[in-house]
Amino acid sequence: MIIISAMTESRVIGLGTGMPWEVPEEYAQYLNFVRGQTVIMGRRTYEIFGQDLDRSQIIVVSRSLQSAEAQIASSFPAAVELARLRKRTVFVAGGSSIYQAALPLADAMYLSTIKGEYEGDVYFPEFGPNQWLLAEERDEGSYIFRNFLRPGTSPRAEGDPR
Repeated sequence: MIIISAMTESRVIGLGTGMPWEVPEEYAQYLNFVRGQTVIMGRRTYEIFGQDLDRSQIIVVSRSLQSAEAQIASSFPAAVELARLRKRTVFVAGGSSIYQAALPLADAMYLSTIKGEYEGDVYFPEFGPNQWLLAEERDEGSYIFRNFLRPGTSPRAEGDPR
């Protein structure tokens, strides 16, 4: 399971009903990683970003959403069980409470740190740096991409060119 997120240095991941920045090249990287894989996300994240993905690959954690396009799970553990049946790389794409639930289970995190300061009201949860190894870091101009691995693992998404 791979957590994937863009955030600021202060861990801001959202503002209102979206992100407080627009970095098309980072979003294109996100889409490249998750395309063709299983993506678990919360309802608000789905409402904001779900239209950019093949909805059949999405599992939405929600007790209220009705969707004929995406698969719905009433809890994060239920979403994980559904994802395991698909036999594809599983990405966790937010929001904050979904990330918090995924942190103890994830093998890797693909985190993009957007350069600049942005106000926000949704944050990526804190994580223990001693529980993760920085396997890769690339400065991409407007953001820094970091691949963290849990010690003892080396997952790669299918189609990951690195």
